[in-house]
Parts: sequence; C-alpha cells; structure tokens
Amino acid sequence: MHQICLCLSTGRCGTTYLAHVLSAAYGHDFDVFHEDVLEDQAKPRRYLWYFNEADFAELRRDSDVSRHLDRIATRSSVLPYTDVGFPCLPLVPLIIATFPGRVRLLHLVRDPISVAASMTTLGQYDPKMILLSHMGYAELPNPLETRCAHPEYAGKWKSMTAFEKGLWRWAEYNLMALAIHERNPELPYLRMTSDTLFTDADAPGRVAKFFGLPPREILPQPKFRNATNPNLTHYHPVGEEWRRYVHYPYVLELAEQLGVPIRSERLEAEMKKYAAPSGSQLRKYRWRLRFTKYWWRQKLDKLLSLLKISSRQLARHPDNGFERRGFVGKAHQQGS
Repeated sequence: MHQICLCLSTGRCGTTYLAHVLSAAYGHDFDVFHEDVLEDQAKPRRYLWYFNEADFAELRRDSDVSRHLDRIATRSSVLPYTDVGFPCLPLVPLIIATFPGRVRLLHLVRDPISVAASMTTLGQYDPKMILLSHMGYAELPNPLETRCAHPEYAGKWKSMTAFEKGLWRWAEYNLMALAIHERNPELPYLRMTSDTLFTDADAPGRVAKFFGLPPREILPQPKFRNATNPNLTHYHPVGEEWRRYVHYPYVLELAEQLGVPIRSERLEAEMKKYAAPSGSQLRKYRWRLRFTKYWWRQKLDKLLSLLKISSRQLARHPDNGFERRGFVGKAHQQGS
C-alpha cells in the first residue's frame, strides 16, 4: 500500500500551480490530482470539524464520501495518491482514521486578506451564487449551521460582507488544519506559504520529496497561476470592505502564527487588483483573450461542430439544394 498525500488549504494559495508543476514532472508515472474531491462532495457546511468516531460513522453513510474513500483505496493500492486541492479538508480526519500511518499533510498558507479578496472575486458568499446552488457555493460553511471554532459570528453573519465571511472561513480552515496536526503529531507534516511556493524555485521539489516522490527535474510553470482578472472583478469587485479586516484581531493573530502576517503599508496598493476595473481595462483584457490559444481553439471547435452538423444534414437530404433552386425558378417564371 502506498502513501496518501493531502493538502490542507483554504484555496487560492497556489494549489493549481503546485498540481501542474508536479504533474509535469510525475504525471505519467504517478497520480497527482487537483481537487479530486469537490466541495459539493466534501460538504464543508456540514462536515467541517468532524473529528470523533460518531462523526466518522455519519460521514461513511454519505454516499459521496464513501465513494471517495473507495477511490483513494483503489488508487493508493497501485500508486502513491496525491491530491493538492483544498476541498478535501473536511474529510482529512476520516481519511487519516481509514488509512492509518499512510497520510502525509502539506499545510499551504496564504495571508487572509488576499485569500478573502480573491475568493470574493470568484463570487464566494454571493447570495445569488448560493441560491443558484452553483457547484460548491451551497456547501460553504457558516456559523449558523456549521460546527466551528468561532460560532460567535452567527449573530451578525447576515450583515457581514462576502469579504468578511471569507476572513471567517480562512480562519476556520486554518484552525482545523492546525487541529488535525495537533491530534495526529506522528504524521509527516510540512507547512509552506504560497509566497515561498511561487518565489523559491526549489519549493516544489521540497514538496515532492516530502510526499515521498522520487527525484525528478521540476520546472516552474508560471502560466498556471490562477491570477485575478478584470472579468472576475467586473462581476464581484472588492470595494472598501477590505478595510474591515481590523475588526478581526483573531484572524490577524492567526496569520502571524502561520507566518503570513498582514503588512498594512502595502495593502492599499495590493487591494487595487481586486477592485472593479474601468471600462477600458475590461475591454483591453477581453480583447487580449482573442489572441490566446484557448480562445482560438474554442472558435475552431465551434466552427468544426457547425461544419459537421451541415454535412450530416446534407447527407440526409442530398438534393435539398436543387429542390430549393428549382422552386425559386418556377416561382420566378410564374411571377414574370
């Protein structure tokens, strides 16, 4: 049986980048997944902070969870199993109990203000997204329904902005990650900041070594960073609400503890990239998209689909065109 490598994260910390870097080096020989389980399957609104045997029994009765456990068992019987996506966090205590002695934990951390702002631009905690049951959004945790470390925010939850709710979520996810480590001190555990992951060329290699993967040349993959763009900030901008972070001292203390302290002197400039774009910025960004391989591939696929539909129609009715031309000719003669 092989090791099971998981990532404890809030998301927007570099997990997409890390998955691409590792996949580029190991993809043909080892499984490297990014979000092998999704939020609508892991259900953080219901299962966050589930740690005891009664909790595990409830989790195992959930068909989504039991299927994921079966998948991990099957994959890890053949190869090391690695999932660096953030949604698995609520299931990590159960996975540790199910596969004792085989789990390795990477705790990937980014500062709370950047995470909350970035998640806000994705529509996290937007009531419209939640009402539409957009994948994962209906399963977002909240202190009204979710077992949590800071339930005192239930009283003002409805008046909090999406950004403030993002700060609360950042703390809950990282506090749970620390609790998992504290309850399982025997498990291999590595904490790394997203800044280190992005700026230190050797950082992905250290992660690979920690995961027990064999030495390989690991090259940076900068194009796979999930950057915030004007399309996102156009629909879900972060306005002045980011300044409310000062009302959450426990979040700031936790950020210090995790090695991602808030530097207030740089925040004003950093938050500008999450603000609503000007019309010219939006037009420029959308125009630039037309010069990407992805945009041209989409257009080509659409054109090929139309051509296939036309050829199928012609094959079914090969003389349609002649009939139409004959009909028009007769009509012209009658009219003259």
